[in-house]
Amino acid sequence: MNKILFQINYDVIPSKRDEYLQTAKELEEYIKNHTQHNYMIVEDKNRQNSFTEVYILKDEAEFDGLEDEMDDQIYNLTTKILSEYVVDGKTKYSTFYQI
Repeated sequence: MNKILFQINYDVIPSKRDEYLQTAKELEEYIKNHTQHNYMIVEDKNRQNSFTEVYILKDEAEFDGLEDEMDDQIYNLTTKILSEYVVDGKTKYSTFYQI
């Protein structure tokens, strides 16, 4: 089975950066401690305030189950990020399949 790389890209409002970083770290730690997902949040080296949430999933079943595993804490933190910190609430989703 091939792994799947799932990414969520967005830009953060510069004046909200510190608040975003605190919330993002909370989300990252919660997902690592309460799910089996390989997950991280990274910042583009060449574009300050441009972030990507990255999931490395073992197979299609894990990918398909992402939404079902979203509990209240993950939902609340994700909603907070999108509504309070992301420029215009715009995100870009990308899914890549290992060859």
